[in-house]
Amino acid sequence: MAQLWQLQFTMDEQPDVFVEMLMAAMDAETATTHQDDLDEPWQVAIFTENQPDQSQVDRALQEAENIAGIPAPQVVITAVEDKDWLLENRKSFPPLDIASFWIYGDHITDPIPDGKIGLKINAGQAFGSGTHATTHGCVTMLEKHCPDQVDLTIADIGCGSGILAMAAAKLHPTSQIIAVDNDILAVDTTQENIENNNVAAMIKTGLSDGYAADLVQENAPFDVILANILPTPLMAMAKDAATALAEDGILILSGLMEQHQDDVVKAHEEEGLALMDQLNVNGWMTLVMTKHG
Repeated sequence: MAQLWQLQFTMDEQPDVFVEMLMAAMDAETATTHQDDLDEPWQVAIFTENQPDQSQVDRALQEAENIAGIPAPQVVITAVEDKDWLLENRKSFPPLDIASFWIYGDHITDPIPDGKIGLKINAGQAFGSGTHATTHGCVTMLEKHCPDQVDLTIADIGCGSGILAMAAAKLHPTSQIIAVDNDILAVDTTQENIENNNVAAMIKTGLSDGYAADLVQENAPFDVILANILPTPLMAMAKDAATALAEDGILILSGLMEQHQDDVVKAHEEEGLALMDQLNVNGWMTLVMTKHG
């Protein structure tokens, strides 16, 4: 079994931005976060098979600090015993109940509850697995605001594990959907997941830096665009998002905290979009913008 490394830290504030940046920097497969009580600090452990480089860790912490606006924690790096910690960690994740969906790992053998739509995604497949508050917000707002019509065109920009594209496919099975990411590992993960969930016929995957790829351009305009990324790239891509969105289409944005909401909304309003709804999940915002004809 390959050597495994662990990055550990504690935080009084929500640790999600720091977890995301460190996981990306380390190409880590999984992380655990928990509080012993609501007034206790968050305990975080990130597991990776790649020996952490201290300079990469420092850069990731600095970037997360700039985004979150709170001081970076002290991270302790240790080698862990020869044990399948990733498997053990996956087993600790219970199914997630989000809107109409029941999101579960392949270690779960219990039947899907009546009235729920099942999505099978291993809990260790990084962000976008459904454990993150922004994914929760996006799935909820997708179900609330996705137009009730056939043959919708939908784009998942920065698809991660593909959960948003798959949720859209389950809710609207006549839709034509694309799911893209700038990380080939995310694209491969999404392709694996859509095949496991029997929605591969509805979803095309591809590598794209935002909206730049031919797969995105050739399928635009979209009735629905989902972009669960981070505030800075969301603002940088506001013009591209407005261009790719169909008249009267909806743009669901997340990956931002409360303090970034005004800036993100303003960037999209300057491109002719209007805020129609918002949802706060543990300090993380999901915004729904629309493009009026």
